[in-house]
Amino acid sequence: MLRLLSHHLLSFDSSSRAFRLLSYPSHQPVLGHRRKNTSAFTLIELLVVIAIIGILVGLLLPAVQAAREAARAMQCSNNMKQIGLALHNYASVYREAIPNNGFSGIGYPNDYSPHAKLLPYLEQAQLQDLIDFSLNMGHPATADLPEGLHEAAGKRVESFECPSDIGAALHGLTMASGREIQIAGTSYGMNQGSGLDGVFHPGNGVPSDGLCYVGAKMKFRDVLDGTSHTIAFAESTIGLGLNTTTAEPKMDGRGYAAAVSSVGAPVIEAAAQNDYPVVESFITGWNGSRQHYWLRGSVPNGPVMNGYLTPNSYIPDLTFRSAKVTGARSYHTGTVKVLLLDGSVQNVTDSVDADVWHASWTKHGGEIETVSSL
Repeated sequence: MLRLLSHHLLSFDSSSRAFRLLSYPSHQPVLGHRRKNTSAFTLIELLVVIAIIGILVGLLLPAVQAAREAARAMQCSNNMKQIGLALHNYASVYREAIPNNGFSGIGYPNDYSPHAKLLPYLEQAQLQDLIDFSLNMGHPATADLPEGLHEAAGKRVESFECPSDIGAALHGLTMASGREIQIAGTSYGMNQGSGLDGVFHPGNGVPSDGLCYVGAKMKFRDVLDGTSHTIAFAESTIGLGLNTTTAEPKMDGRGYAAAVSSVGAPVIEAAAQNDYPVVESFITGWNGSRQHYWLRGSVPNGPVMNGYLTPNSYIPDLTFRSAKVTGARSYHTGTVKVLLLDGSVQNVTDSVDADVWHASWTKHGGEIETVSSL
């Protein structure tokens, strides 16, 4: 009887006014008694779980990075669209004029950049109020930037910087006197020309086949190739700030430009053929100041550029005094972004045909194929 009751419980049924026996499984503990929990992870099980988590994280991180880069690329396109809108608003105010690279000055051009002229149309009127365009800027090798321009030169403008550009920051500028000031750069350079015309100095006043140089009086009507076939601005990364005085090692062209002993035919032709060993024989050092100076266009670290080199070229930008042989560069994988004169933004791959690329930098070359037709 005791054994029977040990596996049953009494329950009173109110309808029949009688007690009934309720069975329960013999392996379950009786009320009031707790069974000891012996379940737990073994070391092997724990290691397997950790390994699985590691694999999942490894698979997830590239996707997260890709999503972040996509967002940065979208913001970069938005920056360029804002610059394009500012360019058109500027032209509406100044009778279809395209902003130039300043005018001749005493000893060196007063090369106030096109970026400085577009500020009010980028909701940066207060910043432009800090710029006295009547001040003579002076030769960067022999004269300090006038005191009245220091504050403006050191102001970063969000619309001028690509979110993927790791060089986007304030950088030190050592002036002729040895004094150092902080200056801000830009990830976007304006079209001086294709470079095929041999005009590599945006400040010597020599007209080029592009849009922007010192003394230019370009208007939209002068762009015979059409605004949808002509590049206005292109990405060009901000330098990382380190200078060297030797040709080796070869530096990343997105962060550094190569100083060369000449920009004559031998080095130019070698650059066009991607013949780096020949180009290297002309290199005297490297500088990390490319695109550091949005306020001034003609100086080697200014944002007026030519498209002689194809996007993200293996050949670095070449500088000789104030002459520059340049190309568009970016941290977007395999592409650069360009702003066409009609205000549209185009992605251009690193493998673009050189002739098509060069055609997109000329204003009246009469070419049929440009980056907008790809």
